[in-house]
Amino acid sequence: SLIYDSMICAGHPEGGKDACQGDSGGPLNHEGKMVGITSWGYGCAQAAYPGVYTEVSYFTEWVQSTISAES
Repeated sequence: SLIYDSMICAGHPEGGKDACQGDSGGPLNHEGKMVGITSWGYGCAQAAYPGVYTEVSYFTEWVQSTISAES
């Protein structure tokens, strides 16, 4: 699979901590802010294979325009 601008990779290089099956849609938080949404990865907590998250800020304009259109 490819990584696009709308994605963030996050994890520990040595593995051991990661999102796993059933965690999709959950938050990736950094400094008290949600920066990503759990998407996919290769296995769970594998060394050298970070989890892949949807980057929230990439979609900010779309979210704001969608909310405005629904109001």
